[in-house]
Amino acid sequence: MKKKIFLLTIIAIFLLGLPSIAQDKAAEKGPFTTTMAFTATSTSDDSVQLKAVVSVKHEEGATFLMNAAIDFSYANPEGDVSIGQAKTGINGAAILKVPASNNYTRDEAQLITFKASYAGNDKYESSDGEFLIKPSKLTLSFYEEDSIKYVKVEGIQYEAEGKTSPLGGVDVAIAIPKMFSMLKVGQISLDSTGIGSTEFPTDIIGDSLGNLTVVAAIDEHEVYGFVQANASNSWGLHKHLISPDRPSRELWTPIAPLWMIITLIIMLAGVWGHYVYAVVQLVMIKKSSERARKKKEKDEKATA
Repeated sequence: MKKKIFLLTIIAIFLLGLPSIAQDKAAEKGPFTTTMAFTATSTSDDSVQLKAVVSVKHEEGATFLMNAAIDFSYANPEGDVSIGQAKTGINGAAILKVPASNNYTRDEAQLITFKASYAGNDKYESSDGEFLIKPSKLTLSFYEEDSIKYVKVEGIQYEAEGKTSPLGGVDVAIAIPKMFSMLKVGQISLDSTGIGSTEFPTDIIGDSLGNLTVVAAIDEHEVYGFVQANASNSWGLHKHLISPDRPSRELWTPIAPLWMIITLIIMLAGVWGHYVYAVVQLVMIKKSSERARKKKEKDEKATA
């Protein structure tokens, strides 16, 4: 019995000492290395969305850095010009929207160099990133001709001094947002006037009213970077809701499959079973210790 009590005491001391050991190891490592992923996206509301995602490198892998102040600026021959600051959220992303038609300094190719920087502190090292982009804009619209549905895209690019010109000679992907990815339904090549269209499929499932969100995007172009626009239509197939009197047990339905429910019950039973076992053992140890104490007192009285 004394061996059991001694063993439990040693385990408790070891578990209580783990946090301090981890803190000492972290202190010995010094500042953690941070990395930044920085992108600039031209949106349909005449703005450029600057997004910086900061992550921290650990031995176990990388995690996002939350509540870090990110400074945004653009390059200028006389020195970088600040345009704002934002803090990272739980996903490590700091987002700042700036006007697309502002008179930012441009290079010879009419590109603007946006920058993002994290100053760091005693615990985390600094990191930065930059992204070259020529601001642009896509506009989505829909029309029907001879019972055929079409999606139309118009593109413009912002020149120096706030002027605009057609965004031509680029490919635009047309997609529908799904739960985990984007379903590509077409591609449009904009002509010299910055306009293009393509037939829209009629077999896409929308919501219960047939509503769909359509996204037009240019991904990581060497001049325009990321460009995105979205609009809605009601050309989708109506989604049929599950009948309440005949529910279907699927991963995506409100009622979980039986195998998942059974697995969860077994796992919870195992966890709570361990808790109950630990409590029973503690009670038995206490009772056994009490019996041993009473026996010892009885033996001492008998001897006396």
